[in-house]
Formats: sequence, C-alpha cells, structure tokens
Amino acid sequence: MAYRNYTADGSYWTVRKQGSIYWVVRMRRVNGSYEWLETWGGYERAGAAAGAAAQLAYNQAREDVLKELVGTLHTALDRAGLGALPTPAPVRPPDRSQLPAAAELDEPED
Repeated sequence: MAYRNYTADGSYWTVRKQGSIYWVVRMRRVNGSYEWLETWGGYERAGAAAGAAAQLAYNQAREDVLKELVGTLHTALDRAGLGALPTPAPVRPPDRSQLPAAAELDEPED
C-alpha cells in the first residue's frame, strides 16, 4: 500500500486545480494513471480546498478503522469463546393432537 492510500479501498482525498478552481476529489491510482472516484466540491482558495480534503480524509479513515476494529473484536471474542451466543430456536407448545389422552386430563378445567 502506498503512503497516500490512507483509506481501506486504496483511495485518497486530495486537491486538483482546473482553471481557477481547486477541486476536492477522491482518487485512486489504477495501472499507472489516476482515476477520479468522487468530487466533493470546488473552492477559490487552495487552503480551503486542502482543509476540506483533510477533513474528508480523516472522516473516511476513522470510519475504516472503526469497521476494522469491530470486525477484529468480534473475531477475537469468538476465538476466546466469548462471542455472541446463537439465538435459540423458539419454544413451541406441543400440538394437542400429538398428546396422549392421559396428558389432556392433567390440565385444569375451566
């Protein structure tokens, strides 16, 4: 993984200038060329665009890390035998037609 790929999908947020507009874009390098995956918006000042790109990168990286930690935590708990217990099958009352006649006599009368 290259140093720029600070998201789980190998993309990164950056700024690209076209004309007088600084665009905040999410990019990924594919076969030696760069692919624009998403455009956040355009700014007149480079600093504003860079700040937006940094915030977007932070938020995406944070989400990626949380997803990875949750998965790792659940895997570790399962290995230790502390994972979630399987949901038990629902308990159904017996079918009255399958009960012997003597069992029907044990019920209280209304």
